[in-house]
Amino acid sequence: MSLKTILLEGRVEDVFNKRFKGALFPGLDKIYYDEIVPGSASINPNHKYLDWISKNWSPTDVEGNEVTHNLKEILLAVSKFDTQNQRLKIKDLNQYKNLDQLFDTLQKLGQTARRTVEISDEVDRIYEDNRFVVVVPKTHKSSCYYGAGTKWCTASKDTDSHFSNYKSSGELYYIIDKTLPTSSPYYKVALNKKLAGLTEDFWVVQDKPITDTTKIMTIIQNKKMLEDIRNHFGVKFEERIKQEKELQAKRLSRNEEMRERERLRRIQQQVEAQQRRENDEWSLENPTSIGLAAHALKEWLLDMADWEGETKVEFRNAIENLRNEMENDPEVIEDPNGDKAQEYGEDLSNLEEDMENAESVYDIIPLYDYYGMYEFEYGGAEYAVGDDDAADEAAFERTKSLIDDIGYEGFSPSFMEYYVDGDLVADYAEDWFWDDVSDSPEDYLDDDDRELTKETEDEIEKIKEEIADLEQELDELETDAEIEMNQDAIDELQERIEDIRMDDDSYEYTEEAKDNYVERRMDEVRDDPVGFLRDFGMEDSIKDFIDEDDFIEGVIEQDGRGHTLSSYDGEENEVSFNDEWYYIYRTN
Repeated sequence: MSLKTILLEGRVEDVFNKRFKGALFPGLDKIYYDEIVPGSASINPNHKYLDWISKNWSPTDVEGNEVTHNLKEILLAVSKFDTQNQRLKIKDLNQYKNLDQLFDTLQKLGQTARRTVEISDEVDRIYEDNRFVVVVPKTHKSSCYYGAGTKWCTASKDTDSHFSNYKSSGELYYIIDKTLPTSSPYYKVALNKKLAGLTEDFWVVQDKPITDTTKIMTIIQNKKMLEDIRNHFGVKFEERIKQEKELQAKRLSRNEEMRERERLRRIQQQVEAQQRRENDEWSLENPTSIGLAAHALKEWLLDMADWEGETKVEFRNAIENLRNEMENDPEVIEDPNGDKAQEYGEDLSNLEEDMENAESVYDIIPLYDYYGMYEFEYGGAEYAVGDDDAADEAAFERTKSLIDDIGYEGFSPSFMEYYVDGDLVADYAEDWFWDDVSDSPEDYLDDDDRELTKETEDEIEKIKEEIADLEQELDELETDAEIEMNQDAIDELQERIEDIRMDDDSYEYTEEAKDNYVERRMDEVRDDPVGFLRDFGMEDSIKDFIDEDDFIEGVIEQDGRGHTLSSYDGEENEVSFNDEWYYIYRTN
């Protein structure tokens, strides 16, 4: 027995004791439990109105065991009150003294229209009665006029694109309630009937979808109005509806196949989960890495109050409350071994058994490997779980996969350019620089970077040897004429050396100078690799020079692992379990 069931049964029992216990009336308890209680639950499952219904219930005729009473009238009135109470001055049912006062109040609803609606040539009037008028705007101008006072995008004066999109994909029906005040979110309701899937949805004044149609029961229950809308839609889009139904039939076949596969997958998961439960595969006495990850996820779900089942704390509280109730029950005090005490005992035993089975880690279903982390499913949500190292590795691999999908271009240009590897660009450019300085060294180097060629040095060395020989002969000459001739020869050779040194062709640029030039240019590229690539018209090649590992680490450092791994909310969650920190990411 669940905690909620116990509480509701207590409320039902309290109302019976308060309103009917001790009344001398045959079969009253059967009427209460078989008719009044189910009728109350049909309006509000938590029996919000049960006490008021019971207080105003009365028999109208009693003949033997047959009892005629006013329950149907009460339920009709209370049901209408539940859906319409926001329109009433008195919004608390308990402030109505009796059923007549409630009926009188409800009967006044809808009798007086608050406004009239003029119909222009730019709309089609589909339906009108004392309360409602339904129009189909044919132009953006009329959409703005009849949608005035709402936040519908189709009634926005800034653009007609939304109106055009809705009209091209189906039809818009503006349902205007002439009786509601403009402060009501339902005084204008937009009905969008779509061709795709032949679906429809209702929108309140604030441009929010109506997911609970009990809020617009006056519209839903107006069969004639809805029938006229359907007929208008069916006639206008007869051919396209036929085509859509054919497509739906094909989709239905595919969907049925997918549902069957999903059903079989769920069955297989349940079988495997039961096997794990029976074998206690995730026992903490013999821990496995996947078992610890599952326990860590369970711990986190409990901490976040996201555990869908009842918790041990809730059961302990229920047990304590039931024991207190038992200990103070006069019937149990009078007869500790009686039937009432036995009932309490059975309920306590059931609660203790349920508490033992609560928070079972085997309610968590393992899925697939998520970039090296464990992935589990619980309550329709999927979670990746792992320790710090696993989270780091998963974030790295997930980002790498993302780059494979969208490329570096999927990130901001400035972020991408920050991770261009200057060394890679410089190495790429090195051959260019060598070719340039080798082909036209005079354009890049100075005269100071030159040296005599090897051939020139050899030639000068030979001339110097000749001069040395002449100088040696000079000491052996006797006549002035011979000495003068010898000296002239030496001078001529020295002039020849000078001429050679003055000749540009005698020089070449040094390899050291070329090396220095190339290295200097490569340093410039390393300092501004992106600028170099742009200068040389290589913008499209920037991505080829990115250091992938550095880029991935940069993405993770900037955005965080949660942004990378959690496709649901981008959050990283953590929990300490068994002396280890685990990191959890919702993935769907």
